Amino acid sequence: MTEPFLTLLDTTTQWIFNKTALYADSNAKENSAPAGQYLQLVISASYDLLQEPRQEIIDLCLAEVRQALPAARHAKLVKATVIKEAAATFSPEPGVDRWRPKQQTSVPRLFLAGDWTDTGWPATMEGAVRSGYLAAEALLRATGSPRRFLQPDLDPDGFMAMWLGKQNTATGS
Repeated sequence: MTEPFLTLLDTTTQWIFNKTALYADSNAKENSAPAGQYLQLVISASYDLLQEPRQEIIDLCLAEVRQALPAARHAKLVKATVIKEAAATFSPEPGVDRWRPKQQTSVPRLFLAGDWTDTGWPATMEGAVRSGYLAAEALLRATGSPRRFLQPDLDPDGFMAMWLGKQNTATGS
């Protein structure tokens, strides 16, 4: 695998991270293909796999890696670790957004930030960043120095644009 990471579709495995390349990049080393590679696979919301034996998960993931990466079909698996974290994926019930507070509160000089606040996005790392921007904007508005930090969302493209019935204004498609 030469890419730093891949996203897989229609598979149990969702992400493959090329830790060998990522570590080489972070250490400012030449990014040449090593004799072996350290790949990290991620499966989010893997509730169905929590009770599965370790070896079954390894076999499933290895088959998906070999399907996605033809060069891996003849590779020898040297070591595999399975980490099951049932609480890693936040899975809210529908309607919980009504309980998420805004960044500006009714208490003077009290502002909130965190993925649990109302950001318009799910309670994720990205939502937490948006919350920080929104809190900074609310604080500056309250001090009479409004400023915008939050960037507008990108327009949907590809399948998502088609699904939403949107046209790409640049191409007219």
